[in-house]
Amino acid sequence: MSKLSYKVSYYVLYALFAIILIVLGMFYFSGFDRMVGEYNDPVHTDTLIYLIYGILGFCVVATLVAAVIQFGSALADNPMNAVRSLIGIVLLAVLLIVTYSMGSVEAIPTGEGLYTDPFWLKITDMFVYSIYILLGITILCMIGSSVKKAIS
Repeated sequence: MSKLSYKVSYYVLYALFAIILIVLGMFYFSGFDRMVGEYNDPVHTDTLIYLIYGILGFCVVATLVAAVIQFGSALADNPMNAVRSLIGIVLLAVLLIVTYSMGSVEAIPTGEGLYTDPFWLKITDMFVYSIYILLGITILCMIGSSVKKAIS
């Protein structure tokens, strides 16, 4: 089974590389559609954005499906470890809730005036704060791992 999953992931990876290279070639080498302000707008900007949305959606769905399958198989083998594996998801949800509550609803000046939608202002703050916290945790874990490795 692992050989089959390896072959499938191998071909999916190279198919995605090919699609990405084709769309990037279309984006960079097909010319410009119009001027947007003082900047040129490449013809296939929408194609590139849709490709990014598609890849993001594919990654989210593949991650969720793999997590459900892994949880199901772990639940059949060892239910206690399967429940423990949910701790990371719960901690991530708590982090997102806390950082959302920390978000500001203060209006932000943009080129088109003030942006005042409180929901999206709090969501963007949530993502920024979550990225900062997760980056800090990652750096601390890297330092801790190096120290632990040096001690032992």
